Amino acid sequence: MASEMTRAKSSSRSSVVARSIEVRGVVQGVGFRPFIWRLANRHGVTGWVRNRGGVVEILAEGAEPDLEAFCRAIAEDPPPLATVEHVRWSPARPGGFATFEVDESLEEEAGERLVSPDVATCEACLRELFDPADRRYRYPFINCTDCGPRFTIIEALPYDRERTSMRAFPMCPDCEREYRDPSDRRFHAEPVACPACGPTLRLVDRRGRALEGDPVSRAAELLREGRIVALKGLGGFHLACLATDERVVAELRRRKRRPHKPFAVMVADLEAARERFELSLSEEALLASPQAPIVLVRDRGTLAPSVAPGHRRQGAMLPSTPLHHLLLREVGTPLVMTSGNVSDEPICIDDEEALERLRGIADAFVLHDRAIVARYDDPVTRCWRNAPVVLRRARSYAPAPIELPVAVGPTLG
Repeated sequence: MASEMTRAKSSSRSSVVARSIEVRGVVQGVGFRPFIWRLANRHGVTGWVRNRGGVVEILAEGAEPDLEAFCRAIAEDPPPLATVEHVRWSPARPGGFATFEVDESLEEEAGERLVSPDVATCEACLRELFDPADRRYRYPFINCTDCGPRFTIIEALPYDRERTSMRAFPMCPDCEREYRDPSDRRFHAEPVACPACGPTLRLVDRRGRALEGDPVSRAAELLREGRIVALKGLGGFHLACLATDERVVAELRRRKRRPHKPFAVMVADLEAARERFELSLSEEALLASPQAPIVLVRDRGTLAPSVAPGHRRQGAMLPSTPLHHLLLREVGTPLVMTSGNVSDEPICIDDEEALERLRGIADAFVLHDRAIVARYDDPVTRCWRNAPVVLRRARSYAPAPIELPVAVGPTLG
């Protein structure tokens, strides 16, 4: 069987048995195959792992105690972003494998398919993003197996690069090495990219004419001048402006035709959030979670009155993408970050669509060439008695399933 990766060495065993294993749940787009490879290496198990439709399929062989520990670890200690619903196995005929491999995926139309939602930028990628010595320094599409786009770029399952909008960006040799290296945290990270091979940013005016300079720095300059900027996020466009400037916030309301509904505000980090909002420990944890949702919190009265007129609570959020992190750090002050649409219309996801529909609202547009496949707004949450409550399931929560306390039949079909 053809392998696409470096192989794990097996230990010598006197009595070998084999198991065919199927893992269901949110197990694609979460670093699950690399996790299985490392687990097999740790337990001296040989065989292979692959995506099949919406599940992960494993053929594993080794000594009975090693296989038992291997299967137990799959269920009890999965990757942080995975949700294992069940691990089922049956005896199989040993194949005499000398190594453990990550094999090519198999397409399969039938059956339940669960995919990881998008995940906010992890701490390791953030350190690289702001490290001048790193080759991805200030690269707005940095990601790894622990973070980045998932559902919003997937066109079909199983989850592999060629079935996502990242197929338009062939990997350079450096990214290819990381992708193939089991010791690297970008091992089989499907959206992996860098400035040499990945998506690129551009900044244009409302007529689509290119604006000179670094897109992020120039956009930050426009925002500080009191302009309204549209930028392409994970699940669609945002409209951004200074959250402390009453004039521009009121102008955004007028242009967007949204006279009363509150705007969300994005701040650079938790320290900035504490300066602007009254936060409980539960609210801080929710803000900084991998979902990076909008959290309804009490503000300290430092923002423009038109941000949330007549409301006791304000929607606060931290950056969910490297682009947002770069922009917030450059601007140096909170930004209104509201959905890129005219009120009651769907959020824009396509560059040309955004230029057409938002040119009467935005003064400039931060665009990029990675296509958004699934349209998603930002999720809205709050804390109630120190527990998170999701008020709007959207980007980073959907399409993960909700576990119900009772068994119910389908509502459609």
